[in-house]
Amino acid sequence: MAEHFKIFPYNGFHKKIISPANSQMKYISFSYGTTPDLLTFKDNTEKEEWLFVILQGKAEFYISSKKFAVLKRKNVFDDEPTSIYIPPQTDFEFSLDKNSEILAVSSYISGTNFYPLFITQDKTRKKRVGKENYFRTVTDILYEELPAGKLIAGETINDQGNWSSFPPHKHDHDNPPEEVKLEEIYFFKIFPEKTGFGVINVYDKNEENLFLLKNNEIVTIPKGYHPVGVIPGHKIYYFWALAGEKEGKRIMKPNTHSDFRYFL
Repeated sequence: MAEHFKIFPYNGFHKKIISPANSQMKYISFSYGTTPDLLTFKDNTEKEEWLFVILQGKAEFYISSKKFAVLKRKNVFDDEPTSIYIPPQTDFEFSLDKNSEILAVSSYISGTNFYPLFITQDKTRKKRVGKENYFRTVTDILYEELPAGKLIAGETINDQGNWSSFPPHKHDHDNPPEEVKLEEIYFFKIFPEKTGFGVINVYDKNEENLFLLKNNEIVTIPKGYHPVGVIPGHKIYYFWALAGEKEGKRIMKPNTHSDFRYFL
């Protein structure tokens, strides 16, 4: 079911820390980079679509040797995301400034009829979600209306001491229009980092996985409900990405647990 990964201090860009080759994920790979010095990374997307999201600092991207986008951000709690989507069979290069941080998710697709997309802050969709002690801010980055093959992605920040992914929902069965099957991955940050922690419970009727969450940790969610909480006086941030088996079926349609639907 779910798995919990800790990202140790890295120097450089580390491709596919999590992938179908080393986890229970079938469709999503996760990459991460940070450096105290200037870093340059060059590659080809091959048969995958990629989404890069700046977490802190600055990154300059080149597509087929031409400057395409500059991603900038103060940090995930005080600034909105800028991102770049890169389709399959594309040469790219990026330079990451000193003390900057970036993540990427990728997924195999057979289609090649997509194009690079610079997702600026004004192209994201920010909204307040929830009530009472489950208020949070959700920012959609790569949403259904933007052209892509499988990936959907965004960010959530819980208000201090609050819950999110609540009421508990899942998306592990194809039963439209009630539910569409997508696996998911969460990457977490805590503020203040020194004293903070959160929890996530990934469960269904057969299995339960409760994880303590600290800064720069990842939880994979191939199935099950997955509410997230953080202790009082602290915020929790998580980047989330979803993908399913079929291309062109990027539909965010979660199914809320029947015992909790009165919270909607």
